[in-house]
Amino acid sequence: MQRIQRNSWLGLLGVFGIWITAGLALPFVNILKMFTPEQLMVFRGFLTAALALIIAKGRVSGAGRFTYWIAAVLPFATLGLYEGIRHWGAGPTIIVVTATPVVNFAIAKWQGRKLMAGAVEGLVLMLAGVFLARLGGTFQWAGLLWSIFGMIMNGILYELFDLAADVPTVKKCFWACFGMGVLGLVLSLKSSWAFDWNDTRLSFLVLGFAFVGGFLYWVANILAFKHLRTEVASVLAQGETPAVIIMASLLLSEPVRPIQWLGVAMALVGACLLIIKLAEKPPKQAENASAV
Repeated sequence: MQRIQRNSWLGLLGVFGIWITAGLALPFVNILKMFTPEQLMVFRGFLTAALALIIAKGRVSGAGRFTYWIAAVLPFATLGLYEGIRHWGAGPTIIVVTATPVVNFAIAKWQGRKLMAGAVEGLVLMLAGVFLARLGGTFQWAGLLWSIFGMIMNGILYELFDLAADVPTVKKCFWACFGMGVLGLVLSLKSSWAFDWNDTRLSFLVLGFAFVGGFLYWVANILAFKHLRTEVASVLAQGETPAVIIMASLLLSEPVRPIQWLGVAMALVGACLLIIKLAEKPPKQAENASAV
């Protein structure tokens, strides 16, 4: 087996970052119930955009049309995710979002791109695993529909990441998160903003949620999709599902039965299968790559 090259290692590092940051941040959508999903988008979007603007020293113009498309799509992907979590919980929502690679596989097939066998096998294992992980869970139509909407937007977003691969990460980060903040603000104009901001714990939780679930999660996604093929990164990114299920169990005291742990293990095996396949394929070469 050939050694995984440097670009693939960087991509896998980004994937691991997606798992960790999603697992830590998404359960907080329901922990921070005093805020609407749209208000959480405002915090996450504008804080992350501000950090990106500082890092870029204000040079965020000329990002290209695909980056502006990312800025239009990411807010709706986030809205679907947050509304789904608010309606029926982080576990069920993230399971539906796990099917995101199906959107990417359909687009790849339509465009005539060849799919890696390992990607398909890995996806099947991961879907079977997350099905077991939520066996016997609750059902809610609003949560399902919001989750499907978020899944479709997420798949389109993954394709746009690939098309905007030559744009510096920090520019993509700024415009996408700025778009998220704007949509959240527009949708929350009639919401109450009368919170006790002198509450240190509340302020810390909001800032932590926005930084980990926004800036760090975004950087991890860009790193993964810059250095891995879109279909591969799309499947591997779904390893965030067991991470979210585990953290939701710990933070929200949601019980996890033995069969559900088996499902989590199967999902991780599916991800590992794809990692092994990566060792046998040349990595995607990033053009004009630049660090955040």
